[in-house]
Amino acid sequence: MTVSRTSHRNHLAGEFLPLSGILPMIASSRAFLVRIIAAYSVAAFGSAARAQVADTIYTGGPIVTVNDAQPTAEAVAVKDGKVLGVGSRAEFQGTHQGPATEVVDLAGKTLLPGFVDGHAHFLGFGSQAVGANLLASPDGDVASIDDVVEKLKDFARGPDVGRTGWIFGIGYDDALLGRHPTRDDLDKVSKDVPVIAVHISGHFSAMNSVGLAKVGYTAETPDPEGGVIRRREGSREPNGVLEELASIPQMIPAINARTPEDKDYFLRRGLELAKSFGYTTVNEGRLMAFQQPDLVSAAERGLLDIDVMSYVDYTAKSLLDTPWFGHSYRNRYRLAGLKITLDGSPQGRTAWRTVPYLVPPDGQQPGYKGYPAIPEMQSIVELLDEAYRKGWPTHVHANGDAAVDQMIAALRAVDVRYPKADRRHTLIHGQFVRKDQLDALKKLDVFASLFPMHTFYWGDWYDRIIGPELAQQISPMRSALDRGLRVNSHTDAPVALPNLLQVMWATVNRVSRQGKVMGPAERLTPMEALKCITLWGAYQHFEEGRKGSLEVGKLADLVILSDDPLTIDPMRINTIRVLETIKEGKTVYRARHGDSKR
Repeated sequence: MTVSRTSHRNHLAGEFLPLSGILPMIASSRAFLVRIIAAYSVAAFGSAARAQVADTIYTGGPIVTVNDAQPTAEAVAVKDGKVLGVGSRAEFQGTHQGPATEVVDLAGKTLLPGFVDGHAHFLGFGSQAVGANLLASPDGDVASIDDVVEKLKDFARGPDVGRTGWIFGIGYDDALLGRHPTRDDLDKVSKDVPVIAVHISGHFSAMNSVGLAKVGYTAETPDPEGGVIRRREGSREPNGVLEELASIPQMIPAINARTPEDKDYFLRRGLELAKSFGYTTVNEGRLMAFQQPDLVSAAERGLLDIDVMSYVDYTAKSLLDTPWFGHSYRNRYRLAGLKITLDGSPQGRTAWRTVPYLVPPDGQQPGYKGYPAIPEMQSIVELLDEAYRKGWPTHVHANGDAAVDQMIAALRAVDVRYPKADRRHTLIHGQFVRKDQLDALKKLDVFASLFPMHTFYWGDWYDRIIGPELAQQISPMRSALDRGLRVNSHTDAPVALPNLLQVMWATVNRVSRQGKVMGPAERLTPMEALKCITLWGAYQHFEEGRKGSLEVGKLADLVILSDDPLTIDPMRINTIRVLETIKEGKTVYRARHGDSKR
């Protein structure tokens, strides 16, 4: 007879067993359970440990984090394209270093976040890299009109002349040459092939006779709104020099490739140039409609190895109604916002001012103040209203104070219609912005991306054309920062080379070509100037949460420099070389040994 006070069902056998019969099974199951739990724990904790093992650790040199909460570190650990740790070398040996971790010895070189420019024209980088270099020292060696002609002749003899259908070069500066090259000068380059020389500002160009005929400019052609076709003295015949909207729509196709293969070639050359100067994020500051398909194609084919964003010219604003617009990248490309251009360049004297230039340009009378690109205020108001309504961050090019007045008036007219929000509308350049205008821009919560590089390139020229007192006030970085505006500085490349260390140098020193200090009270500290090309640049583009500083969780966008820009003699910042550029943990550029071109 079997008596059981407690019984358990054997689910496998489908019958009941006596308690005495299952005690061995309980003991066995318990041991089995312990083994299962132990195995699971090892797996779980092993996975956690593996998750903390870095792909790469950088150490052995100065590390500038651009993070005020942790300004420096001994080591940075990277895993899966992101920053895993920022701390001490000893700490990482116990947490982040495993058998497969690559430990990079910086050998005294400096590690920083990758560079983010406030405003440039990325699609011009390829043209700058391919075409004739017409820049003056220190970026080139052109010192005369004859030099311009010879550089273009050299390009005409080279392998790339057929890629656009034009003989072209970029970067001549009439402020240093004494005048613009004319059609007669450029006819010496060729009388059979169209020739174009692009001014350093990008707002002017000069064409030979064949070039003028190709674009259809004759004595009967009227000046377009917002532009000027300069004429031969005493006639209506074009002299070859084109201003603003007489130049830009013709210039852009002339210096860009035509076939898919050549477009890829220009893209590769532009990317290499950007990476050689430490960019991990670059922007096209005025995208035209015909350029968008090429960038989309490049993105979809995986040709972009750094992030590229575009601000769309207002004539192509319908592009912003497509899925390419937003704060997130698709295959390293996105449309970031709208671009509105209100005037021209100060060095070319097409920036729109409230007071006359002291020296008017050729063909203009005393009292000349420059001119607006969009004379009708209502047109600007309508553009900004659409930007507010659709959430488009808007970059507004305004150099002269009259253009800045126009920007402020249009913003005020629209801003009162909408609730406050984080829009990050940006003043681009603001060379001649007044102090009272800075106060107005602060009230409108406008970001100021200024252009202190001009203090070197054109500080002495501004002494002549606007006067020494006002020349000291160009790009008032300190005044803007002290008023609470968020700021950065930019290259506007291919205006000069896309060298952000040259920009940093100018932001800190504000020294002209002739050695004159241009507005010492407007200087920034080296750290502030570094933030302008890293963290503050990222903020401008809504990317401060993932870029611009070395912090755990941010992208491992890094640059290794030959020297520390915070400790080197400030006057030598522009001698620092980019040795390596790293995008999300992957090296995308490494300087050749002995490379001294920078």
